[in-house]
Amino acid sequence: MSIGKKLCIGTLIILLLFTGLCGLIGFLAGPLVPDIITAIISGPNIVQSVPSPDGNFEAYVEEQPSIDPPNQFLYVQRSDLRHYMYIAHLAEDVDAIRRIHWSPYSDVVVFETMVYLIAVRVPGYQTVKIYLGREWRRTEPSMRSTFTSGGPSLSVAAIEFPESGAFSYRLKGSDEFTTIQMDSLVGH
Repeated sequence: MSIGKKLCIGTLIILLLFTGLCGLIGFLAGPLVPDIITAIISGPNIVQSVPSPDGNFEAYVEEQPSIDPPNQFLYVQRSDLRHYMYIAHLAEDVDAIRRIHWSPYSDVVVFETMVYLIAVRVPGYQTVKIYLGREWRRTEPSMRSTFTSGGPSLSVAAIEFPESGAFSYRLKGSDEFTTIQMDSLVGH
């Protein structure tokens, strides 16, 4: 057999294998494709929204289209719906919102996520981020290694607002509250 025929047959085999592989990938991904396309076309979705007690602000969580959700962003906006502040992007596929808590004075909002407490002084937007998770572990000693969670996050038992410009939280299994004075932050 000539080299030209061998090359032609080899190319044909590779083309058939590649076409079959593409067909298999399309078949397996098929059910997901319409959902992803719909999400991209329709844009973000508000998954949680809580107005401040005085009605001047609204804290909300936006879910952005993603192949590996959740993919959530935190915002605070004024009631005029024109002025807003981006607060945080939660780690995709890892973190998601649990609850939003407003102080009765409408001056502090706390986003309680699976991994963080993120408190924001409103207005002014000074932010405190308290980590509730555990240390992550790599399966291999390499930065390119896959990773796994270090275990369940700490759970918040209660959030209180003892005074204007402050919030307190208590973790499950503890009797003591930790108080954060937002007014003592730099830039206020």
